[in-house]
Amino acid sequence: MKIQLSKIISTKNYTETVEAWIDMDEIKLKGVSYPIRKKDKFPVILKNEGKNVISIAFDTEVILAIPCDRCLSEVLYSVDIDFCQEVDFSNPSEEEDILSCIEDKVLDLDALIFDEVVPQLPSKVLCREDCKGLCPVCGTNLNEKECGCDRTVADPRMAAIQDIFKNFKEV
Repeated sequence: MKIQLSKIISTKNYTETVEAWIDMDEIKLKGVSYPIRKKDKFPVILKNEGKNVISIAFDTEVILAIPCDRCLSEVLYSVDIDFCQEVDFSNPSEEEDILSCIEDKVLDLDALIFDEVVPQLPSKVLCREDCKGLCPVCGTNLNEKECGCDRTVADPRMAAIQDIFKNFKEV
């Protein structure tokens, strides 16, 4: 969603509340797509704080679908965004982060939401603490059923001894 800021910047002591929403359907990061499962409308409060200074404030929740790191099942992850920041258009060097979301006095709310969500993404997500993951042989989700595959991993340091046992094995 794009929000026009011209009137807020030019009108002294002006406050406007805009009903906003997120236009994005997913967060894309490093080639991975995280679908947005819940995004509600929320108010954005825009206020003229003085000469070329405005404040932007909003509070919303975004629920993303993130795959479990072990079994790839979808895990719903909630990100709370509580944003309140002043933007000084006469001194752009201080506010470079938010100014990247403003072009020609138009605020790109989706870009701002993206910038707020990404730092809050977890490095690892599990569907549950005792997640068993996927079978490395057949790919079955071991949380749902046992596949019966032989998943024993042989120690490569013992390969020579195992070969000796195979040669002398009784049939």
